[in-house]
Amino acid sequence: MDDLVKEVIPLLQYLIPGFLAAWIFYCLTAFKRPDTFGQIVQALIFTFVIHGFVLTFGSLCVWIGSKGFVIGKWDAKSEAVWSFAVSVALGLLSCWLSTSDKLHEWLRKMGITVKTSYPNEWYSTFARRQRFVVLHLNDERRLYGWPAEWPSEPTQGQFVIQNPAWLNDTGEAKPNGAEFVVIDASKVQWVEFDQQLEG
Repeated sequence: MDDLVKEVIPLLQYLIPGFLAAWIFYCLTAFKRPDTFGQIVQALIFTFVIHGFVLTFGSLCVWIGSKGFVIGKWDAKSEAVWSFAVSVALGLLSCWLSTSDKLHEWLRKMGITVKTSYPNEWYSTFARRQRFVVLHLNDERRLYGWPAEWPSEPTQGQFVIQNPAWLNDTGEAKPNGAEFVVIDASKVQWVEFDQQLEG
């Protein structure tokens, strides 16, 4: 048993930066966590990138030190600190890339893909087209307002509508006096985006 623990602990120490980067990514984005196997694969990919960067950076530091410019000693402690720093930076960078759509926007311009970086078309539509919406509810009522927050998926979660107004049959808005209204996504049949007013 002691031999197994001695073998497992270094392996876990090696993998922790990748798991940390994956944890940051899923905590800060609307993406669903994959199953356990998918999480392990993603953490391994992050681990590979992190350790590749740290080993390259370490070799560069040692080379610079051999030329006479020495700041400190490159050892296991330095490697661990840099692994932690790179894992946090990589996790945050991957969050920014997936929520800003910058990478996929560039790839679309290059003709490499037509996809966005958002988790699904539903989320992409709300993120890329910020404007007033009309929620068509199951009971035939219509609610107009600014979507301050929206669910990541169409079947679960809530809409938070700012300065809501009920629309009558002629399309006239009747403000209800509330600053925000929360509507469960399961009560919404479909969503209409106002084409005239963009945020």
